[in-house]
Amino acid sequence: MIENLKKLSVVFILSIVFLAQVNAQAPVKEWKVYSPDNSLQINLQLKNGSLSYNVQDAGAEIVRRSKLGVESTTEKFAGGLRFVNEQKRKINEIYTLPTGKYHIYHATANQASVTFANSNKSNITVEMRAFNDGVAFRYRFPDSAKTYTIIKEYTEFAIPEAAAWIMPYDKDPAYENIYKNGIPAGTAATDSLGWAFPALFHTKDHWLFISESNTNGDNAAMHLQQNCDNGVYKLAFPMAAESLGKGSVYPTAKTPFATAWRLIIAGKNPGVIVQSAMVSHLAQPNVIGDVSWVEPGRSSWSWWSDHASSRNITTMKRFVDLAAKMKWEYSLVDANWNIPTTGRTIFDLVKYARQKNVKLTFWYNSGGPYNNVTEQPRDLMFNPNARKAELKKLHTWGVKAIKVDFFDSDKQNVMQLCQDILKDAAKEQIMVIFHGCTLPRGWARTYPNLLSMEAVRGAENYGSTEFAMDAAQYNTVFVFTRNVAGSMDYTPVTFSDYKDHPHTTTNTHELALSVVFESGMMHFADSDSSYLKQDNSVKAFLSGVPNTWDDTKLIQGEPGKDVIIARRKGKNWYIAGINGENKAKSFMVNLPFLYSNDMYRSTIYTDGNSPRQIVHRDVIEEKGNKVAVKMMPKGGFVMVFKPQ
Repeated sequence: MIENLKKLSVVFILSIVFLAQVNAQAPVKEWKVYSPDNSLQINLQLKNGSLSYNVQDAGAEIVRRSKLGVESTTEKFAGGLRFVNEQKRKINEIYTLPTGKYHIYHATANQASVTFANSNKSNITVEMRAFNDGVAFRYRFPDSAKTYTIIKEYTEFAIPEAAAWIMPYDKDPAYENIYKNGIPAGTAATDSLGWAFPALFHTKDHWLFISESNTNGDNAAMHLQQNCDNGVYKLAFPMAAESLGKGSVYPTAKTPFATAWRLIIAGKNPGVIVQSAMVSHLAQPNVIGDVSWVEPGRSSWSWWSDHASSRNITTMKRFVDLAAKMKWEYSLVDANWNIPTTGRTIFDLVKYARQKNVKLTFWYNSGGPYNNVTEQPRDLMFNPNARKAELKKLHTWGVKAIKVDFFDSDKQNVMQLCQDILKDAAKEQIMVIFHGCTLPRGWARTYPNLLSMEAVRGAENYGSTEFAMDAAQYNTVFVFTRNVAGSMDYTPVTFSDYKDHPHTTTNTHELALSVVFESGMMHFADSDSSYLKQDNSVKAFLSGVPNTWDDTKLIQGEPGKDVIIARRKGKNWYIAGINGENKAKSFMVNLPFLYSNDMYRSTIYTDGNSPRQIVHRDVIEEKGNKVAVKMMPKGGFVMVFKPQ
């Protein structure tokens, strides 16, 4: 008996050794997708039934080997996978958008879709795209007539040693936390909420920007887990407490469907990040049809300087007058406008704005069971029938846009609500701005009536001493992070102090934000008295500065330090710089693209002798293609070049 047991033990041990040798010798399969210029590549690997990827630039590994895989309540696509087939195609799309850093967009990429089957013979496809400025991947579930609830993602981003600019996630995510400025990659978040998208990294030789695109009603919006040891960042689902606990953390959808794209913009200089349009390129094309009625613009806004203003029709008429005087197209009527005011109605304001040729935007609380904010009107945008009736009424009034606030959740049900609002608004030719919302995830391509989204610690936070002290630094970080993802409703150019929190930025820094930041609806947040008392040259600039662009170039800069950016509208160039540090700086701004064909007349706005002073000079011709400028501590400048 003992002898037989010994023989069985030997056989068992030999079997384990044999299986280990077989697994060790199992073939490793790889699929490589190269960018059109052959510089970047994303490499998908199947080893021992498990998937992983890495990213290389000219052979150098810029994202280390990272896990892939998905698990639902009924299927596991992580381990035990076998290759089924591969399909390849080229992406070559030209499209236009009414908003953004460009007008004409050109997306070129190579794509591979690699399908695998698990032990249940259920299929998953990993789709990969490689652009010249980055790579992206997503999971597609191609089988028919199944329902999957995704409960786990194994997706990782393994970042080499790097500095990181990254924002803590929030239990009511409105993406208004403070970005950490150049912390070591791999630093854990302070609590279990984790880190938010986007995440920016600077390795020894590369800049990397990680985020999502094409998050639709089949998906929840994702973020990053708290722990990221050794620079390995893992995906996380929304928190259960979001939406007052309403709605599932885990998204459910019927096959066939796909997750959002996970994207990595990559380049050897930060200009690649700032100038990239990958978030738009990866989004579903326009689904609302004709968009000739979509009219981005500039807007007056009363709430920043007077929170109660929207209940006072007389005050609101002053801000309509401000928009008319400044030649801004819009005026925003903020929260509680529906509460009756003595002797006047909201329709009196509608008629007055029409007489002044100023278009109105009306504020709404997203309402419903997902928030308990009392500001009105609420619930009208949540209930489908009420929403459609309200939008139809606004259309008959001639109201052109709505600002919808307080979503504060990344759950699937809120992602669907946002897109339902966009669809219904488009049917009434009404544009939309979202506040208290998720990060832009490509929706402005799918629904071009989406003009802007907040998802930033913007000018309203000047009411916080912490923000007021460090706003200059934050403003430089936003250029390389938040505004890369899409239009950003920061509500800039505030010369006044907010309550009892003095500005530490100069007035020229504030002026420059109108060019440095991009938003399809640019809400100028200061009071009417503040703007109207400015020097005539400053008022002329604010009257003429565009908020949609034909071209964008980062001239130089680094998050947390400074930014100089150039934007073109037609033949006119606007170059703006901001200083994020508390020390004076001098720059020789190189403008080789400017003087190639035309002679330009320029107006240059710079810091004066005090933080509140803006000085300007008109120049017929600069010598060569370089302009010398100085910035005060936390200062700025703007240059406007128009062909002679």
